[in-house]
Amino acid sequence: MVSRFNIKADLDNNRDSSTVSIKENRSGPMPRMSHPGIRSNKLSKQLSTNLLMKSTLFHSDNLACMNYLLRHGFENKINLVYIDPPFLSGEHYFHRVENDNNPAFEDVWKINKYLEMMHQRLSEIRKLISPDGSIFIHLDWHAAHYVKVMSDQIFGSENFRNEIVVKRGRRKNLQYQFNSIDRMHAAYDTLLWYSKSANTKFALPITENRSESKWMGFWSNVDRPTMRYEIFGFKPTRGQWKWAKERAINAIDNYRLYEEKFSEITLEEYWQATGKKLEFVRKRPGVKYAEYWIPPKTHRIIDNVWLDIEAYNYSTGYGTEKHAQLLERIIGQFSKPGDLVADFFCGSGTTLQVASKLRRRWIGCDSSPAAISVVKRRLKEGGSTSSQYTLLEM
Repeated sequence: MVSRFNIKADLDNNRDSSTVSIKENRSGPMPRMSHPGIRSNKLSKQLSTNLLMKSTLFHSDNLACMNYLLRHGFENKINLVYIDPPFLSGEHYFHRVENDNNPAFEDVWKINKYLEMMHQRLSEIRKLISPDGSIFIHLDWHAAHYVKVMSDQIFGSENFRNEIVVKRGRRKNLQYQFNSIDRMHAAYDTLLWYSKSANTKFALPITENRSESKWMGFWSNVDRPTMRYEIFGFKPTRGQWKWAKERAINAIDNYRLYEEKFSEITLEEYWQATGKKLEFVRKRPGVKYAEYWIPPKTHRIIDNVWLDIEAYNYSTGYGTEKHAQLLERIIGQFSKPGDLVADFFCGSGTTLQVASKLRRRWIGCDSSPAAISVVKRRLKEGGSTSSQYTLLEM
């Protein structure tokens, strides 16, 4: 059944920000939206335009939020979705708000109810994702296998891109040394990555990864006679040199020139000053073999095992807070500045804070007052003022 809403909007004089209260009304005819001096259809159009152009935080049930977005022009509009739904873990999570321990949310579900909840929301999310967009679903061992089968049905198995493993990290807990166990510690979470279309291509994901330059042996035990030639007065009788003769001779000349005229600077500095294109081969000191120079690396290609970052951070005290590094990788690699990013289980607001930092528009949603309180504080600390996003309360 489609929910019916009575909407009251309080817009400031400059139209820079808005707080919209939306109260659900499940009976009677659809009420007309009203605002002093603004016709209902004009208000609806204004709200839709405002939501598309700015970032929006929904304090509501996320299914109601998705339905609202679909009615207000967001079908096929969201470029990237990250969600961190309940894990089916049976845990209760608490966050301190105004000196009281209030449950931020409860991850206590029966499996059939959990799957029904996820199916409803993933089906609506698919409608919202743009044709070239994608979704990352963050889970762990409790439910990842169930949701994978469901997501193949909803998004299409041909649109499944990767299962990504993310290191959890671990809270310091002295009880670990005393406890017996019924299973091994879970060290990773799972990200399920789906695209809207199988034809969409994504940029090759890379990350910073500084490594030092080094010298390596130029000889290989692969036996290719055509790659055996004389350098430095030595010709191997077995194996081969790494490169063809002309390339090796050029690299030898490059290193000799460096030694003769530029040795007052490091080889790495010389390599950088000459455009990072030169190769170098030299005689290994003290032996007859040659060696070649491997330049420093500043980046590496990201695969689907993310052990260099952690899934969790606990800076806000929110029990399931995700690490900014995780969202920086997802948002930075799989969306562009100006894109629209959504998190319908936004919790402590890491997705929204990172999206703002990376100059993406965002949509966040959570039904927990504790979560909304944390999100508003984090956005303020990150430099986002209330005029830069709209708060909608349902």
